Amino acid sequence: MSMSNTLKKILIPVDVDKPAESLLLLNYAGQFAAAFSAELLLLHPSNTAALTFTQQTRRIQLLRAMGERVLGRVPKFRDYVPFECVVRPGNLHDCIKDVVQNASVDLVLMQADSLPDPDKAAHADHAAQVMEQVGCPLMVVPSALAYKKIKHLVFATDFTDRDPKVLAQINEFSKQADALLTLVQVYSKAARAQLSSMKAAIHEVEEQLKGRNVRFKLLEEEDMLEGIGDFAEREDADMLVLATRDSYLMQRLFSKAYVKTMAYHTRIPLLTFRQLKKKPCSGCCTNCMKRSAHHPEIKFEEAGINI
Repeated sequence: MSMSNTLKKILIPVDVDKPAESLLLLNYAGQFAAAFSAELLLLHPSNTAALTFTQQTRRIQLLRAMGERVLGRVPKFRDYVPFECVVRPGNLHDCIKDVVQNASVDLVLMQADSLPDPDKAAHADHAAQVMEQVGCPLMVVPSALAYKKIKHLVFATDFTDRDPKVLAQINEFSKQADALLTLVQVYSKAARAQLSSMKAAIHEVEEQLKGRNVRFKLLEEEDMLEGIGDFAEREDADMLVLATRDSYLMQRLFSKAYVKTMAYHTRIPLLTFRQLKKKPCSGCCTNCMKRSAHHPEIKFEEAGINI
């Protein structure tokens, strides 16, 4: 997000060759942007190595026509949701980093799909891989999800390992949405000895978020992701928020095995922020060890993505 932490510009990847899927995502994005008084940037990667001027012009025309068809029906105050169009060669993974940086994008909004097989080309354009390319938050929306006002966000966090800047961004997002923010930490039975430090950390967060509509929860569960999903469903959350070091958790969340369980995160939007972590994660130590092996100069306690 921008330096002010206010959501102003949202990037939407659009495939003009798959209009049915793109129109559904555009419809959601238009209503979401209107609710946040934000503008949209429609990005179409050609999936070709190069583009002639004629090809680029034709695809820009198709992209703009799709935008006008959908977004022209979404009122934003007295006008309609403003949008711009960008066409780039290559796939989404190749071009999105530069577009996000050059256009000062605050959020990337994509459709949530299960991860394809690693050897398939589509794997590179999945949200989990795109997350590694961009520095701004990334939001994924279940296929064909109808937009509804966000009233309650559940932020899965570690109160003892947090970044105040990221917390401020999430707080500002909930403020813009005029939504309740619930911060929940899932801990295992083995971590009961750290309860006092967790509660002390909660008091520090309360001071930072004083005056906001915020709740705090400590939840003992052995499986962190299952615990968060069950909690979000019980609380009727409209969005799940994560702050992670890399895309490991998103890869797990959208693996075919996990998606088959129809967990609650597959029915609501998921918003992810990039955050450096001090502690190793509790659920993917194999991943942490791989990172440490590839980057021996990084200390193990700095290589995790614990949330």
